[in-house]
Order: sequence, then C-alpha cells, then structure tokens
Amino acid sequence: MSEPKGKELISIREAAHILGFRQSTPIVNYVNNKRLTTYSKRGSKRRWLSREEVYSLPKLSSATQSTEDLG
Repeated sequence: MSEPKGKELISIREAAHILGFRQSTPIVNYVNNKRLTTYSKRGSKRRWLSREEVYSLPKLSSATQSTEDLG
C-alpha cells in the first residue's frame, strides 16, 4: 500500500456504491483477489482505492443485483 501521486482516492464504501453493491464485501474480495489496488493516505488507517480503477471494473448488472437482494 502506498500513497499515489495524482490519483483521486475513494473509500471502499464509495466504490461499492459506484458499482451498485449494497455492501462493501464484494469490493474487499476484489482487493483480496488483486483486481483492485489499495492505497494509503498520510495520517489515515483506512484503505483507499483509485476512482479510475473502480470505474474500469464492470458495474453490477440488474439481474445480479436482484439476486443479491434475496441473499
């Protein structure tokens, strides 16, 4: 984890919202599977994500979203 130069960083929760997930668990899975890189900010213990990397992932389809609502 490092502090990037010139990247807009967002929280894991915001990334989940952008991709259409109700919870952040799928985003954490993306991080664990190395589909997303985490970054740090000076003075923060949180993990941050690049907005650009998040937008490069496919969004949750409505079919998957309705299945997620059932679970």
